[in-house]
Amino acid sequence: MKQFVKSLVVIGLATFVATSAVEGKKPRKLPVDAYIKSAKIAIISGDIDRYPEAIAMLDSLFLHYGHHAEALNWMGQINVDYVEKTASPVQKKKYIEKMVAYFDSLHLCCDNKDIKKKYRKNCDKYIQSSDSIRVKYWREFYNAGVEQLTVMSELQEEIADADDSTSRSYSEANLKANMDSCVANMELAITIDPTNHQTYIGIGSAYDKGGNPEEALRWQEIGLQKAPQENKASMSLSIGYTYINVDKYCEAIPYLKTYLAENPADTAWLYNLSICHNNCDQYEAAMAVYQQILELDPNHMKVLTGIGRYFNDLGRRASDSSRVYREAGDAAAAESWLAERDVAFDSSRAYFKRAFQTDPTDEFVADMYALISALRLEYQDAAEGYTRLTELQPNNADYWTYLGDIQVRLNEFDQAIHSYEMTVSIQPDKVSIWEQLADLYQNQKMSAKESEARKKVKELKP
Repeated sequence: MKQFVKSLVVIGLATFVATSAVEGKKPRKLPVDAYIKSAKIAIISGDIDRYPEAIAMLDSLFLHYGHHAEALNWMGQINVDYVEKTASPVQKKKYIEKMVAYFDSLHLCCDNKDIKKKYRKNCDKYIQSSDSIRVKYWREFYNAGVEQLTVMSELQEEIADADDSTSRSYSEANLKANMDSCVANMELAITIDPTNHQTYIGIGSAYDKGGNPEEALRWQEIGLQKAPQENKASMSLSIGYTYINVDKYCEAIPYLKTYLAENPADTAWLYNLSICHNNCDQYEAAMAVYQQILELDPNHMKVLTGIGRYFNDLGRRASDSSRVYREAGDAAAAESWLAERDVAFDSSRAYFKRAFQTDPTDEFVADMYALISALRLEYQDAAEGYTRLTELQPNNADYWTYLGDIQVRLNEFDQAIHSYEMTVSIQPDKVSIWEQLADLYQNQKMSAKESEARKKVKELKP
Protein backbone atom coordinates (compact mmCIF):
# COMPACT_ATOMS: atom_id res chain seq x y z
CA MET A 1 0.00 0.00 0.00
CA LYS A 2 2.85 2.39 0.82
CA GLN A 3 4.42 1.66 -2.59
CA PHE A 4 1.08 2.45 -4.27
CA VAL A 5 0.79 5.76 -2.42
CA LYS A 6 4.42 6.59 -3.30
CA SER A 7 3.71 5.96 -6.99
CA LEU A 8 0.69 8.22 -6.83
CA VAL A 9 2.83 10.96 -5.30
CA VAL A 10 5.43 10.61 -8.06
CA ILE A 11 2.78 10.69 -10.78
CA GLY A 12 1.26 13.72 -9.13
CA LEU A 13 4.64 15.46 -9.11
CA ALA A 14 5.21 14.65 -12.77
CA THR A 15 1.77 15.95 -13.65
CA PHE A 16 2.40 19.14 -11.69
CA VAL A 17 5.74 19.73 -13.45
CA ALA A 18 4.29 19.08 -16.88
CA THR A 19 1.23 21.28 -16.24
CA SER A 20 3.34 24.13 -14.94
CA ALA A 21 5.55 23.98 -18.00
CA VAL A 22 2.56 24.10 -20.31
CA GLU A 23 1.07 27.06 -18.47
CA GLY A 24 4.38 28.90 -18.64
CA LYS A 25 4.90 28.84 -14.89
CA LYS A 26 8.23 27.94 -13.36
CA PRO A 27 7.92 24.43 -11.83
CA ARG A 28 8.28 24.11 -8.08
CA LYS A 29 11.84 23.18 -7.14
CA LEU A 30 12.20 19.74 -5.57
CA PRO A 31 15.24 18.06 -4.04
CA VAL A 32 17.58 16.40 -6.55
CA ASP A 33 16.82 12.93 -5.23
CA ALA A 34 13.09 13.47 -5.74
CA TYR A 35 13.58 14.09 -9.45
CA ILE A 36 15.94 11.12 -9.80
CA LYS A 37 13.71 8.69 -7.90
CA SER A 38 10.58 9.76 -9.77
CA ALA A 39 12.34 9.37 -13.12
CA LYS A 40 13.77 5.96 -12.17
CA ILE A 41 10.35 4.63 -11.18
CA ALA A 42 8.92 5.59 -14.57
CA ILE A 43 11.90 4.16 -16.45
CA ILE A 44 12.19 0.91 -14.50
CA SER A 45 8.47 0.26 -15.02
CA GLY A 46 9.37 -0.71 -18.59
CA ASP A 47 6.26 1.10 -19.82
CA ILE A 48 7.49 3.33 -22.62
CA ASP A 49 4.33 5.44 -22.33
CA ARG A 50 5.58 6.60 -18.92
CA TYR A 51 8.95 7.79 -20.26
CA PRO A 52 7.66 11.36 -20.82
CA GLU A 53 7.15 11.54 -17.04
CA ALA A 54 10.79 10.61 -16.51
CA ILE A 55 11.93 13.09 -19.13
CA ALA A 56 9.90 15.85 -17.50
CA MET A 57 11.43 15.06 -14.11
CA LEU A 58 14.99 15.01 -15.42
CA ASP A 59 14.48 18.17 -17.46
CA SER A 60 13.26 19.92 -14.32
CA LEU A 61 16.35 18.72 -12.48
CA PHE A 62 18.57 20.21 -15.20
CA LEU A 63 16.57 23.44 -15.09
CA HIS A 64 17.06 23.88 -11.37
CA TYR A 65 20.44 22.26 -10.73
CA GLY A 66 22.30 22.10 -14.03
CA HIS A 67 24.36 19.10 -15.12
CA HIS A 68 23.99 15.98 -13.05
CA ALA A 69 25.81 12.76 -13.98
CA GLU A 70 23.16 10.25 -12.94
CA ALA A 71 20.38 12.28 -14.56
CA LEU A 72 22.32 12.53 -17.82
CA ASN A 73 22.94 8.79 -17.68
CA TRP A 74 19.23 8.09 -17.29
CA MET A 75 18.38 10.44 -20.16
CA GLY A 76 20.79 8.47 -22.31
CA GLN A 77 19.24 5.19 -21.16
CA ILE A 78 15.75 6.43 -22.05
CA ASN A 79 16.86 6.99 -25.61
CA VAL A 80 18.60 3.59 -25.63
CA ASP A 81 15.21 2.05 -24.85
CA TYR A 82 13.58 4.07 -27.62
CA VAL A 83 16.25 2.80 -30.03
CA GLU A 84 15.59 -0.80 -28.99
CA LYS A 85 11.85 -0.44 -29.51
CA THR A 86 12.17 1.22 -32.95
CA ALA A 87 12.57 -1.00 -36.03
CA SER A 88 13.61 1.28 -38.88
CA PRO A 89 17.18 2.64 -39.01
CA VAL A 90 15.78 5.91 -40.33
CA GLN A 91 13.40 6.24 -37.36
CA LYS A 92 16.13 5.26 -34.90
CA LYS A 93 18.25 8.22 -35.92
CA LYS A 94 16.59 10.88 -33.74
CA TYR A 95 16.96 8.67 -30.66
CA ILE A 96 20.58 7.85 -31.44
CA GLU A 97 21.28 11.58 -31.81
CA LYS A 98 19.72 12.31 -28.41
CA MET A 99 21.50 9.36 -26.79
CA VAL A 100 24.84 10.59 -28.09
CA ALA A 101 24.09 14.15 -26.98
CA TYR A 102 23.32 13.05 -23.41
CA PHE A 103 26.33 10.73 -23.23
CA ASP A 104 28.55 13.55 -24.53
CA SER A 105 27.12 15.84 -21.86
CA LEU A 106 27.82 13.11 -19.30
CA HIS A 107 31.49 13.18 -20.26
CA LEU A 108 31.58 16.97 -20.01
CA CYS A 109 29.86 16.90 -16.65
CA CYS A 110 32.25 14.33 -15.23
CA ASP A 111 35.28 16.23 -16.53
CA ASN A 112 34.10 19.57 -15.15
CA LYS A 113 35.54 20.08 -11.68
CA ASP A 114 33.41 23.21 -11.24
CA ILE A 115 30.32 21.02 -10.92
CA LYS A 116 29.58 19.90 -7.38
CA LYS A 117 31.25 16.62 -6.54
CA LYS A 118 27.99 15.04 -5.36
CA TYR A 119 26.50 15.74 -8.81
CA ARG A 120 29.41 13.81 -10.31
CA LYS A 121 28.97 10.78 -8.08
CA ASN A 122 29.58 7.37 -9.76
CA CYS A 123 30.91 9.06 -12.89
CA ASP A 124 33.29 6.23 -13.68
CA LYS A 125 30.45 3.72 -13.66
CA TYR A 126 28.23 5.87 -15.88
CA ILE A 127 31.05 6.69 -18.30
CA GLN A 128 31.98 3.04 -18.61
CA SER A 129 28.37 2.07 -19.23
CA SER A 130 27.72 4.82 -21.79
CA ASP A 131 30.97 4.12 -23.65
CA SER A 132 30.10 0.44 -23.76
CA ILE A 133 26.70 1.27 -25.21
CA ARG A 134 28.31 3.46 -27.86
CA VAL A 135 30.68 0.67 -28.90
CA LYS A 136 27.84 -1.84 -28.96
CA TYR A 137 25.65 0.27 -31.21
CA TRP A 138 28.50 1.36 -33.46
CA ARG A 139 29.38 -2.26 -34.13
CA GLU A 140 25.75 -3.22 -34.56
CA PHE A 141 25.02 -0.55 -37.16
CA TYR A 142 28.37 -0.86 -38.92
CA ASN A 143 28.13 -4.65 -39.16
CA ALA A 144 24.57 -4.40 -40.43
CA GLY A 145 25.82 -2.07 -43.14
CA VAL A 146 28.63 -4.46 -44.04
CA GLU A 147 26.15 -7.33 -44.32
CA GLN A 148 24.05 -5.23 -46.67
CA LEU A 149 27.14 -4.51 -48.77
CA THR A 150 27.65 -8.27 -49.08
CA VAL A 151 24.04 -8.68 -50.19
CA MET A 152 24.54 -5.88 -52.71
CA SER A 153 27.52 -7.72 -54.21
CA GLU A 154 25.37 -10.83 -54.59
CA LEU A 155 22.57 -8.79 -56.17
CA GLN A 156 25.03 -7.27 -58.63
CA GLU A 157 25.88 -10.79 -59.78
CA GLU A 158 22.19 -11.64 -60.07
CA ILE A 159 21.60 -8.55 -62.20
CA ALA A 160 24.54 -9.42 -64.46
CA ASP A 161 23.27 -13.01 -64.87
CA ALA A 162 19.56 -12.15 -65.20
CA ASP A 163 17.93 -13.74 -68.25
CA ASP A 164 14.79 -11.63 -68.28
CA SER A 165 13.74 -8.10 -67.47
CA THR A 166 11.44 -9.16 -64.62
CA SER A 167 14.24 -10.86 -62.69
CA ARG A 168 16.57 -7.98 -63.40
CA SER A 169 14.04 -5.39 -62.20
CA TYR A 170 13.41 -7.37 -59.01
CA SER A 171 17.13 -7.59 -58.24
CA GLU A 172 17.64 -3.90 -59.07
CA ALA A 173 14.86 -2.93 -56.66
CA ASN A 174 16.46 -5.07 -53.94
CA LEU A 175 19.82 -3.49 -54.69
CA LYS A 176 18.37 -0.01 -54.22
CA ALA A 177 16.63 -1.03 -50.97
CA ASN A 178 19.83 -2.53 -49.57
CA MET A 179 21.79 0.55 -50.58
CA ASP A 180 19.37 2.81 -48.71
CA SER A 181 19.45 0.57 -45.63
CA CYS A 182 23.23 0.34 -45.70
CA VAL A 183 23.57 4.11 -45.91
CA ALA A 184 21.09 4.55 -43.05
CA ASN A 185 22.96 2.09 -40.82
CA MET A 186 26.34 3.60 -41.62
CA GLU A 187 24.99 7.09 -40.90
CA LEU A 188 23.83 5.87 -37.49
CA ALA A 189 27.34 4.58 -36.85
CA ILE A 190 28.69 7.98 -37.91
CA THR A 191 26.33 9.70 -35.47
CA ILE A 192 27.83 7.59 -32.69
CA ASP A 193 31.45 8.03 -33.79
CA PRO A 194 32.01 10.60 -36.55
CA THR A 195 35.79 10.11 -36.43
CA ASN A 196 35.89 6.51 -37.70
CA HIS A 197 36.76 6.50 -41.40
CA GLN A 198 35.42 2.99 -42.02
CA THR A 199 31.80 4.12 -41.97
CA TYR A 200 32.38 6.78 -44.63
CA ILE A 201 34.07 4.20 -46.81
CA GLY A 202 31.10 1.91 -46.21
CA ILE A 203 28.68 4.54 -47.48
CA GLY A 204 30.95 5.17 -50.45
CA SER A 205 30.94 1.46 -51.25
CA ALA A 206 27.15 1.34 -51.01
CA TYR A 207 26.73 4.19 -53.48
CA ASP A 208 29.37 2.68 -55.75
CA LYS A 209 27.58 -0.69 -55.84
CA GLY A 210 24.28 1.14 -56.24
CA GLY A 211 25.49 2.89 -59.40
CA ASN A 212 26.06 6.37 -58.00
CA PRO A 213 29.83 6.93 -58.36
CA GLU A 214 29.65 10.69 -57.79
CA GLU A 215 28.11 10.23 -54.35
CA ALA A 216 30.49 7.33 -53.69
CA LEU A 217 33.46 9.58 -54.36
CA ARG A 218 32.10 12.32 -52.10
CA TRP A 219 31.90 9.94 -49.14
CA GLN A 220 35.24 8.33 -49.94
CA GLU A 221 36.85 11.77 -49.88
CA ILE A 222 35.41 12.45 -46.42
CA GLY A 223 36.67 9.07 -45.24
CA LEU A 224 40.14 9.82 -46.61
CA GLN A 225 40.29 13.08 -44.65
CA LYS A 226 39.38 11.28 -41.42
CA ALA A 227 41.56 8.22 -41.93
CA PRO A 228 44.75 7.70 -39.92
CA GLN A 229 47.95 8.03 -41.92
CA GLU A 230 48.47 4.28 -42.19
CA ASN A 231 45.13 3.91 -44.01
CA LYS A 232 45.44 6.83 -46.42
CA ALA A 233 47.36 4.93 -49.10
CA SER A 234 44.84 2.11 -49.46
CA MET A 235 41.93 4.55 -49.34
CA SER A 236 43.55 6.72 -52.00
CA LEU A 237 43.82 3.64 -54.19
CA SER A 238 40.11 2.96 -53.70
CA ILE A 239 39.23 6.51 -54.75
CA GLY A 240 41.54 6.32 -57.75
CA TYR A 241 39.93 3.04 -58.78
CA THR A 242 36.47 4.60 -58.59
CA TYR A 243 37.58 7.50 -60.81
CA ILE A 244 39.01 5.03 -63.34
CA ASN A 245 35.72 3.12 -63.41
CA VAL A 246 33.91 6.28 -64.51
CA ASP A 247 36.63 7.15 -67.06
CA LYS A 248 37.93 10.13 -65.06
CA TYR A 249 41.56 9.24 -65.59
CA CYS A 250 43.05 12.65 -64.88
CA GLU A 251 41.24 12.86 -61.54
CA ALA A 252 42.54 9.41 -60.59
CA ILE A 253 46.21 10.33 -61.02
CA PRO A 254 46.91 12.14 -57.69
CA TYR A 255 45.25 9.34 -55.71
CA LEU A 256 47.24 6.64 -57.48
CA LYS A 257 50.41 8.63 -56.82
CA THR A 258 49.56 8.81 -53.11
CA TYR A 259 49.13 5.05 -53.02
CA LEU A 260 52.29 4.38 -55.02
CA ALA A 261 54.36 6.66 -52.79
CA GLU A 262 53.78 4.05 -50.08
CA ASN A 263 53.86 1.07 -52.47
CA PRO A 264 56.52 1.90 -55.08
CA ALA A 265 57.01 -1.74 -56.14
CA ASP A 266 53.38 -2.35 -57.17
CA THR A 267 53.94 -2.72 -60.91
CA ALA A 268 50.26 -3.42 -61.61
CA TRP A 269 49.19 -0.03 -60.28
CA LEU A 270 52.22 1.69 -61.75
CA TYR A 271 51.01 0.43 -65.11
CA ASN A 272 47.48 1.69 -64.38
CA LEU A 273 49.00 5.08 -63.55
CA SER A 274 50.75 5.07 -66.93
CA ILE A 275 47.41 4.37 -68.61
CA CYS A 276 45.88 7.36 -66.82
CA HIS A 277 48.74 9.58 -67.99
CA ASN A 278 48.32 8.37 -71.57
CA ASN A 279 44.56 8.95 -71.48
CA CYS A 280 45.25 12.49 -70.26
CA ASP A 281 47.77 13.07 -73.10
CA GLN A 282 50.58 13.20 -70.53
CA TYR A 283 52.91 11.03 -72.57
CA GLU A 284 56.17 12.14 -70.99
CA ALA A 285 54.77 11.35 -67.56
CA ALA A 286 53.65 7.94 -68.81
CA MET A 287 57.15 7.29 -70.13
CA ALA A 288 58.64 8.13 -66.74
CA VAL A 289 56.33 5.60 -65.11
CA TYR A 290 57.25 3.01 -67.76
CA GLN A 291 60.90 3.40 -66.82
CA GLN A 292 60.03 2.89 -63.14
CA ILE A 293 58.29 -0.35 -64.04
CA LEU A 294 61.18 -1.62 -66.16
CA GLU A 295 63.55 -1.07 -63.26
CA LEU A 296 61.35 -3.46 -61.27
CA ASP A 297 60.46 -5.82 -64.12
CA PRO A 298 62.74 -5.52 -67.18
CA ASN A 299 60.58 -7.94 -69.18
CA HIS A 300 57.20 -6.31 -68.52
CA MET A 301 55.48 -7.01 -71.84
CA LYS A 302 52.86 -4.28 -71.66
CA VAL A 303 55.45 -1.65 -70.81
CA LEU A 304 57.91 -2.75 -73.50
CA THR A 305 55.04 -2.68 -75.99
CA GLY A 306 53.81 0.68 -74.70
CA ILE A 307 57.22 2.30 -75.08
CA GLY A 308 57.60 0.77 -78.53
CA ARG A 309 54.27 2.25 -79.59
CA TYR A 310 55.19 5.61 -78.06
CA PHE A 311 58.38 5.89 -80.13
CA ASN A 312 56.59 4.54 -83.20
CA ASP A 313 54.03 7.35 -82.92
CA LEU A 314 56.85 9.88 -82.54
CA GLY A 315 58.50 8.49 -85.66
CA ARG A 316 55.31 8.72 -87.69
CA ARG A 317 54.68 12.29 -86.59
CA ALA A 318 58.27 13.23 -87.42
CA SER A 319 57.85 11.62 -90.85
CA ASP A 320 54.67 13.65 -91.46
CA SER A 321 56.45 16.85 -90.39
CA SER A 322 59.35 16.10 -92.75
CA ARG A 323 56.94 15.72 -95.64
CA VAL A 324 55.20 19.00 -94.82
CA TYR A 325 58.50 20.93 -94.75
CA ARG A 326 59.73 19.26 -97.93
CA GLU A 327 56.54 20.26 -99.75
CA ALA A 328 57.02 23.80 -98.40
CA GLY A 329 60.53 23.88 -99.86
CA ASP A 330 62.37 23.90 -96.52
CA ALA A 331 64.91 21.13 -97.13
CA ALA A 332 66.90 21.76 -93.93
CA ALA A 333 63.85 21.41 -91.70
CA ALA A 334 62.73 18.34 -93.64
CA GLU A 335 66.09 16.67 -93.08
CA SER A 336 66.03 17.58 -89.40
CA TRP A 337 62.66 15.89 -89.00
CA LEU A 338 63.92 12.86 -90.92
CA ALA A 339 66.75 12.52 -88.41
CA GLU A 340 64.20 12.68 -85.58
CA ARG A 341 62.12 10.04 -87.35
CA ASP A 342 65.09 7.68 -87.60
CA VAL A 343 65.96 8.04 -83.92
CA ALA A 344 62.34 7.41 -82.91
CA PHE A 345 61.95 4.35 -85.13
CA ASP A 346 65.26 2.93 -83.90
CA SER A 347 64.08 3.31 -80.30
CA SER A 348 60.72 1.78 -81.16
CA ARG A 349 62.40 -1.20 -82.83
CA ALA A 350 64.67 -1.74 -79.83
CA TYR A 351 61.73 -2.00 -77.42
CA PHE A 352 59.65 -4.16 -79.73
CA LYS A 353 62.66 -6.44 -80.13
CA ARG A 354 62.91 -6.81 -76.35
CA ALA A 355 59.20 -7.54 -76.19
CA PHE A 356 59.51 -10.07 -79.03
CA GLN A 357 62.36 -11.83 -77.26
CA THR A 358 60.32 -11.89 -74.06
CA ASP A 359 57.22 -13.36 -75.72
CA PRO A 360 57.61 -14.41 -79.37
CA THR A 361 54.03 -15.73 -79.39
CA ASP A 362 52.51 -12.22 -79.18
CA GLU A 363 51.24 -11.57 -82.70
CA PHE A 364 51.00 -7.79 -82.37
CA VAL A 365 54.55 -7.52 -81.02
CA ALA A 366 55.96 -9.80 -83.73
CA ASP A 367 54.15 -7.76 -86.40
CA MET A 368 55.47 -4.42 -85.10
CA TYR A 369 58.97 -5.80 -84.65
CA ALA A 370 59.02 -7.11 -88.22
CA LEU A 371 57.43 -3.98 -89.74
CA ILE A 372 59.69 -1.43 -88.04
CA SER A 373 62.77 -3.57 -88.67
CA ALA A 374 61.85 -3.55 -92.37
CA LEU A 375 61.40 0.24 -92.28
CA ARG A 376 64.88 0.59 -90.78
CA LEU A 377 66.30 -1.85 -93.40
CA GLU A 378 67.12 -4.39 -90.69
CA TYR A 379 66.04 -7.26 -92.91
CA GLN A 380 67.36 -10.14 -90.82
CA ASP A 381 65.31 -8.96 -87.85
CA ALA A 382 62.32 -8.38 -90.12
CA ALA A 383 62.64 -11.92 -91.48
CA GLU A 384 62.78 -13.26 -87.92
CA GLY A 385 59.56 -11.45 -87.06
CA TYR A 386 57.67 -12.48 -90.20
CA THR A 387 58.85 -16.08 -89.89
CA ARG A 388 57.32 -16.17 -86.41
CA LEU A 389 54.10 -14.64 -87.75
CA THR A 390 53.78 -17.36 -90.40
CA GLU A 391 54.15 -19.92 -87.62
CA LEU A 392 51.52 -18.20 -85.51
CA GLN A 393 49.12 -17.62 -88.43
CA PRO A 394 50.04 -20.11 -91.19
CA ASN A 395 46.91 -19.28 -93.20
CA ASN A 396 47.57 -15.55 -93.33
CA ALA A 397 48.62 -14.83 -96.92
CA ASP A 398 49.91 -11.34 -96.10
CA TYR A 399 52.46 -12.65 -93.61
CA TRP A 400 53.85 -15.08 -96.22
CA THR A 401 54.00 -12.24 -98.74
CA TYR A 402 55.87 -9.92 -96.37
CA LEU A 403 58.30 -12.71 -95.51
CA GLY A 404 58.90 -13.37 -99.20
CA ASP A 405 59.55 -9.67 -99.84
CA ILE A 406 62.17 -9.57 -97.08
CA GLN A 407 63.81 -12.77 -98.30
CA VAL A 408 64.14 -11.26 -101.79
CA ARG A 409 65.97 -8.28 -100.25
CA LEU A 410 68.25 -10.73 -98.47
CA ASN A 411 68.86 -12.57 -101.75
CA GLU A 412 67.40 -15.69 -100.19
CA PHE A 413 65.58 -16.59 -103.39
CA ASP A 414 64.80 -20.22 -102.65
CA GLN A 415 63.22 -19.24 -99.33
CA ALA A 416 61.33 -16.41 -101.05
CA ILE A 417 59.94 -18.87 -103.61
CA HIS A 418 58.62 -21.05 -100.79
CA SER A 419 57.01 -18.06 -99.06
CA TYR A 420 55.33 -16.80 -102.24
CA GLU A 421 54.14 -20.31 -103.06
CA MET A 422 52.49 -20.39 -99.64
CA THR A 423 50.83 -17.07 -100.47
CA VAL A 424 49.26 -18.32 -103.72
CA SER A 425 48.24 -21.58 -102.08
CA ILE A 426 46.10 -19.47 -99.76
CA GLN A 427 45.13 -16.77 -102.31
CA PRO A 428 45.53 -18.38 -105.77
CA ASP A 429 44.22 -15.29 -107.62
CA LYS A 430 46.95 -12.92 -106.41
CA VAL A 431 48.43 -11.81 -109.75
CA SER A 432 51.33 -9.77 -108.36
CA ILE A 433 52.67 -12.78 -106.47
CA TRP A 434 52.43 -15.03 -109.55
CA GLU A 435 54.44 -12.39 -111.42
CA GLN A 436 57.02 -12.32 -108.66
CA LEU A 437 57.20 -16.11 -108.68
CA ALA A 438 57.67 -16.19 -112.46
CA ASP A 439 60.68 -13.87 -112.16
CA LEU A 440 62.15 -15.87 -109.31
CA TYR A 441 61.68 -19.13 -111.18
CA GLN A 442 63.47 -17.58 -114.14
CA ASN A 443 66.29 -16.37 -111.89
CA GLN A 444 66.67 -19.82 -110.36
CA LYS A 445 66.42 -21.49 -113.80
CA MET A 446 63.23 -23.35 -112.93
CA SER A 447 61.80 -23.26 -116.45
CA ALA A 448 58.80 -25.51 -116.00
CA LYS A 449 57.58 -23.62 -112.96
CA GLU A 450 58.28 -20.31 -114.68
CA SER A 451 56.12 -21.34 -117.62
CA GLU A 452 53.32 -22.42 -115.31
CA ALA A 453 53.49 -19.16 -113.38
CA ARG A 454 53.37 -16.97 -116.48
CA LYS A 455 50.44 -18.99 -117.76
CA LYS A 456 48.66 -18.33 -114.47
CA VAL A 457 49.35 -14.60 -114.79
CA LYS A 458 47.72 -14.55 -118.23
CA GLU A 459 44.68 -16.38 -116.89
CA LEU A 460 44.21 -13.94 -114.05
CA LYS A 461 44.89 -10.69 -115.91
CA PRO A 462 41.85 -9.21 -117.69
